Amino acid sequence: MARTAVLVTDVLEQDAKDALSGLRIVGRDDAAEFSGCEGLLCWPWRGTSELLSKLPGLRMVQTFSAGVDGLDFRALPPGVQVFSNAGAYTDSVAEHAWGLLLGAAKGVYLRNQKTVPRRLRGKTLLVLGCGSIGSEVARLSKSLGMKTVGVSRTFRSPEQFDNKYPLSSLAEVIQAADAMVMALPLSNTTRGVVDYRILAKAKKTAIVVNVGRGDSVKEKGLIRWLKERPESRYATDVFWAKKGRESFSTDAWDLPNFSGTLHSSGAPLGETLSGAKLAAAQNVKRFFETGKALNRIDISEYH
Repeated sequence: MARTAVLVTDVLEQDAKDALSGLRIVGRDDAAEFSGCEGLLCWPWRGTSELLSKLPGLRMVQTFSAGVDGLDFRALPPGVQVFSNAGAYTDSVAEHAWGLLLGAAKGVYLRNQKTVPRRLRGKTLLVLGCGSIGSEVARLSKSLGMKTVGVSRTFRSPEQFDNKYPLSSLAEVIQAADAMVMALPLSNTTRGVVDYRILAKAKKTAIVVNVGRGDSVKEKGLIRWLKERPESRYATDVFWAKKGRESFSTDAWDLPNFSGTLHSSGAPLGETLSGAKLAAAQNVKRFFETGKALNRIDISEYH
């Protein structure tokens, strides 16, 4: 009996190959075998219309990355299921979010300037996007006795949140938050969800951290808010897409209450990359063994 074929667009280490045992791995140079592949394991930007058109029998796509917004969803054959790899980056991104939050609260990023450090202990933390990463951010906040408020469509670990609200409640809930950590994927629902109107409702001393996607915040509205609210602070690891690619160039760098790192929280390097590839391979195997897998994406959110 022929083994199920999976197209893998990147080099896998041995443990990831072992996780795919029983499946036939097809490399991206094996173009003659593409048409028989039922699975695709790739970075989203490799999921182009050109590649997808060569995979008529495709049943599932598994990304190596947490985000899937780079995939060409319009080119997917009917019935294909898509799975993200968010869980593989939970620890590294949640730790990074806290690094940004503490750095902003204590003024670590200011150069040759005095600042008034902010205390976080006992304060209210709003987590926007409560999947695996957002839930871990909330869990870590318990060591500081913070009140955790979650705003999300779904909650991966609801027990980590003292209060839970739908996305439609953001404008109301943000008013009581001392800090907000954004861990949202980028979809039709979340693009530009945090704009000037939302930010203007926050406390004057609010700290906002973004480790999700840059385009979930409207750039011009953020800059306006930071200029009008010099006591507020914004720290980010993700930036806005320009000409189809994330660009680290923004006028926000000129503002003293803006700080950031260049999308390094889940950097696909070293042990993080190895772990991510292994988790992705395991999820592919899970799908073809059981018909189900973790972190399934609602494709309608990306058309």
